[in-house]
Amino acid sequence: MPVKLRINKLVVIGVGLIGGSFALALKQARMVKQVVGVGRSRRNLQVALRRGVIDRAETDAARAVADADLVLVGAPVGQMPGIFAHIASALPPGAVVTDAGSTKQDVINAARRHLGAHFPQFVPAHPIAGTENSGAGAASRNCSATAT
Repeated sequence: MPVKLRINKLVVIGVGLIGGSFALALKQARMVKQVVGVGRSRRNLQVALRRGVIDRAETDAARAVADADLVLVGAPVGQMPGIFAHIASALPPGAVVTDAGSTKQDVINAARRHLGAHFPQFVPAHPIAGTENSGAGAASRNCSATAT
């Protein structure tokens, strides 16, 4: 009998096309209880809240990840070192951290350097989907379903 995965708290840092679509797909599958979106733009976070992409908005990534089960860093690759450094001390021991960066070696190196003892919790990933649109308004629960 298959075990159904259940995520109590997903934190999406960078609620754009990929991060927002990831959250919507997990919500549709009823695999996540709560989604917290972290971002710099209050306007984009409001769009994400209004569309049901996230359940709560936060501007401080460290505060958001404090009791997370899964953290998706969907920000631009150049911002990831700073994000990893900021969240490292707040990550719970059992939280899995992944990314939606378009490159891997530099992201892995940044995670290794800045997550410290939490680096073994990092699972590098690479989106296989996307569109020419960006932001929470472009998120779609089917974004990766039609990827080729």
